[in-house]
Amino acid sequence: MTMNEPTSHPKWYHNVWVVLLMLFFVLGPLGLPLVWSHPRFSQRTKWILTAVTALYTILLIDVTIRAVRGAVQLFNQLAF
Repeated sequence: MTMNEPTSHPKWYHNVWVVLLMLFFVLGPLGLPLVWSHPRFSQRTKWILTAVTALYTILLIDVTIRAVRGAVQLFNQLAF
C-alpha cells in the first residue's frame, strides 16, 4: 500500500456498536434496516436481532399502555 492510496474505512453505520445503540436505545424497529444492511452480521444474527427487537418493542408498548392507564386512573380519582 502506498501513501497515495485511500484507506478503506467502514461506514459509521456499519459499526456493530452504532447499530446496536440505534436499535435498542434510539430507533427501535426503525433501526432494523441497519441490521439487515450490515455486511458482518450473519443471516442468523439478523433474525435473532429482529426477534429481540420485536419482543423489546412489544414490551415497551405494553409498559407505555400500563403507564397511561395508571395515569388516567389517578387523574380520574383526583378529578372527583
